[in-house]
Amino acid sequence: MNNPSLVIRPKSAASAAHFLVWAAATGIALQAFTAPPLKAQPPLNLPHQATVWTPLPAHQTLPAPVQPLALSSTAWTAIGPAPLQSFNQVSGRIVGIAPHPAVANTLYIAAAGGGVWKTTNGGTSYTRLTDRQQTLSMGAISIGTNNNQTIYAGTGEANNSGDSNFGRGILISKDGGTSWTLSTAFGAFDRLTTSQIAVDPNNAKIAYAAMADFGNNGLFGSNTGIWKTTDTGATWTNTTTSINSSLPWSAVVINPTFPSILYAAAGDIFGATTNGVYKSIDGGATWTLLANAPKGTVAGRIAIAISPSNPSVLYVTATGTGIAGSTAFGTLYKIMRSNNGGATFTDLTAGTPNYMGVQGWYDTVVAVDPSNAATVYVAGSAGTNSILLSINGGVTWTDISSGGATPHADHHAGVFNADGKFIDGDDGGIYRLKSVGPTLWVDLNGDLETIQFQGIGLHPTDPNKAIGGSQDNGTEIYTGNVVWTETDGGDGGFAKFSQTNGNRAYHQIPVASFGPNFFRRSDDGGITWATKTSSIVVDINHQNFYAPFVVAHYNGDLVLYGTDNVWETTNGGDTWTALTSPGVNGWNPSGFNVDAIGISPTLGFAAFIYAAANGHIFASADGGTTWTEHSIPGNPHVQDLQVDATNPLIAYAVINRFNASGTVFRTTNFGVTWLNISAGLPFEPMWSLQIGGNGSTLYVGADDGVYQSTNLGFAWTRFGSKFPRAQVYQLELSSSLHILGAATHGRSMFEINAD
Repeated sequence: MNNPSLVIRPKSAASAAHFLVWAAATGIALQAFTAPPLKAQPPLNLPHQATVWTPLPAHQTLPAPVQPLALSSTAWTAIGPAPLQSFNQVSGRIVGIAPHPAVANTLYIAAAGGGVWKTTNGGTSYTRLTDRQQTLSMGAISIGTNNNQTIYAGTGEANNSGDSNFGRGILISKDGGTSWTLSTAFGAFDRLTTSQIAVDPNNAKIAYAAMADFGNNGLFGSNTGIWKTTDTGATWTNTTTSINSSLPWSAVVINPTFPSILYAAAGDIFGATTNGVYKSIDGGATWTLLANAPKGTVAGRIAIAISPSNPSVLYVTATGTGIAGSTAFGTLYKIMRSNNGGATFTDLTAGTPNYMGVQGWYDTVVAVDPSNAATVYVAGSAGTNSILLSINGGVTWTDISSGGATPHADHHAGVFNADGKFIDGDDGGIYRLKSVGPTLWVDLNGDLETIQFQGIGLHPTDPNKAIGGSQDNGTEIYTGNVVWTETDGGDGGFAKFSQTNGNRAYHQIPVASFGPNFFRRSDDGGITWATKTSSIVVDINHQNFYAPFVVAHYNGDLVLYGTDNVWETTNGGDTWTALTSPGVNGWNPSGFNVDAIGISPTLGFAAFIYAAANGHIFASADGGTTWTEHSIPGNPHVQDLQVDATNPLIAYAVINRFNASGTVFRTTNFGVTWLNISAGLPFEPMWSLQIGGNGSTLYVGADDGVYQSTNLGFAWTRFGSKFPRAQVYQLELSSSLHILGAATHGRSMFEINAD
């Protein structure tokens, strides 16, 4: 994903009536937001920068197809990736790692959208631990030192990106992950995110959680802080309300020798007057700002590491905010070391390469070797110098970002196993540093199924084939094995097969990944790709990060692509025609980017098109020549539009926000009126919808699984067993194969027999 290039934040309540956030690399138009008096809008439209990986050679042999899976009609089947074959084996984003304090091969990991997993064999294989919990969105994980059966797993990802999802509380296990209890602090944690958890090394009943609020679809401006429990999560107390409880807290660490001594960071990525490093010597009862550490509006996200062998030594890092006196937004602003518990600091910044790149607001790691206070690791973005090692307290650094099974980019977690080996968690999973000089990394992704899909496509005739686009792990194909193969790099967006030519496939890549090569076509079933943008490239800077497109069911060469216009190709992308122009013939007068497009799957109704842009729904009955706005009252954000096969006046709109007036709507009169049909669905965002072959059966992909209605949405039930409580970003139904595919954002892909 992309990084913001300019952030303008109000500095007072008077100037906070409006403020602007500009993310130039997205191509998203300049957006104005109404800000609350004391709190700027979170960066929900500032997703992280993609890393472009070298695609696999075209001649590489793909996994051989196996016999079609005998899909059940009542239980879902996981089809992977588990994991994904890329530059090496990769999985989805890992945001937290909790090593067993005594057994080196036992690790607990928290996947951003995939819940908690456990390995007891050093990463060869994993066990899923939280598939049935209320949410699989994770932010942090920690284990008791004196009681390794006690595990705290904070839900809600505090990495500030557009797909960092909200949480529901802190999951707590007292039996090594076999069972869990969701601790909500009586509702205070609901829809917040968890930055870090520190457990008292002498008493696992005592723990501290740094809670933040920059989560997609989260709640903002309340209940953040450093929360403490003394009874294993039965109750919690916010210890930092006197400092602030409306801005994100980014770190908390505990002195392993004197557990009443704590360090915590208020780390709003935009900078804030209360940002800084705070110390408590009484278990959080009182806090003191460390005057010599990074602080204030010039310091953004702050991370802290304390030396286990010498707890007087701590390291602090901070990102830039772009405000005068700071560095550019997301870059390395400060890295500092204290040898006396924070009384004074040595500034190490001048001699430290900018390992953060421009997105330290999204990925930043600092960790101290457990046996040597002078050995410290930092990690951030991508490429050269993205992982650094110092053996002299940060005075000089060695680049250890590549070698052996080189880690993926975008680093979020850094810990040490019981043998003292450094382990990295990043956007491609988990890796262990085997040696330095030469640098050799070992891939620990094993059989993890944590790919974060953005979209999927099913082959029209072969049940052994599917295609997907995934966050920071490119575009990949399934050929009958759970180990899928990446065939194009960057952030993978929506991906589809032609339903009239199974060799033809399409996928979208964000402009931030591949620039003008944002729409690609394959004529060999997704193995090799060619750019097909031609004239559509004029709208390169007027499209969503993940721009929507649809392929006509009756003609696989007919594609509609959404920018701030709707573009049409009838020859598979060789040439394009703009069907619209903002403000002309009723189309999109405000010039919003298109979020969803719906077309009839029936050739006889080809002239009927629906398109949604920033909550406004436009409908055309003449192939896109003229448009009429027929929006849902309140203009809720529409993620998906689907059109009935027998009557193009019937369509469905899906809302991917918390929306009191409904999240699934149906129209029977071309959008003139919309009926809320979400009664019976959980109150949460919805992402995708498919219409069954009989027209009355509906399938909806929700924030926690898949739901079915057999009566046009008047009643809903959870559909199919053995499905995790994962976000379902996209559903696709193959009427010819009778397969419903579900692309999750963190638990890979599932299929079930359906009509």
